[in-house]
Amino acid sequence: MQARQQQGFPHRAVHKYNAGHFPCSRRVCRAHQDDRPSTSSQMLAAAAAAACAASLLLSPLSAHAVSGGGSISVPLSGEDLSGQDLRNNKYTKAVLRKTDFAGSNLSGVSFFGALAEGANFKGANLSLADLESGNFEDADFTDAVLAGAFVNNAQFKNVKITNTDWSDVVLRKDMQRLLCSIADGTNPTTGVDTRE
Repeated sequence: MQARQQQGFPHRAVHKYNAGHFPCSRRVCRAHQDDRPSTSSQMLAAAAAAACAASLLLSPLSAHAVSGGGSISVPLSGEDLSGQDLRNNKYTKAVLRKTDFAGSNLSGVSFFGALAEGANFKGANLSLADLESGNFEDADFTDAVLAGAFVNNAQFKNVKITNTDWSDVVLRKDMQRLLCSIADGTNPTTGVDTRE
């Protein structure tokens, strides 16, 4: 220490630094303590957060659109949606049993994974629609246009396809054989033969 004092370091300053005493360290710690919210305000904030969470969990969800890709959907079984322009709708994984889409414009609409057994698509425009993985068993596609539709892994057992346009639709070999065995007629809108 005497060596430091000889170099101009005051003994007192060296002693405080070495002991870890900083002149303003206590004031800084007290300032941080003063900034902390009180216990009562912390409890009030926690109660408000719990009330908000409870209101979200307990309030009913109203979903009028048919699923935006998830598994929540409004069942539309048996509904009459005929003669409408439904191009902006999505029916992904929707429950559409015996729903009437006759004469509707469904161009580009997603029916991915839809359950549409017995649905009526007579005269509907389903061009470029996504019917992949959907169940269309016993559905009626008479006079419908499915040009360019996506139908991979879709179920078409016992369907009616008289006068249906299947242009540019890629089918599995087994589904193609099944549909060709019942195909007949010419589509009244496009003039395309169903068996083509």
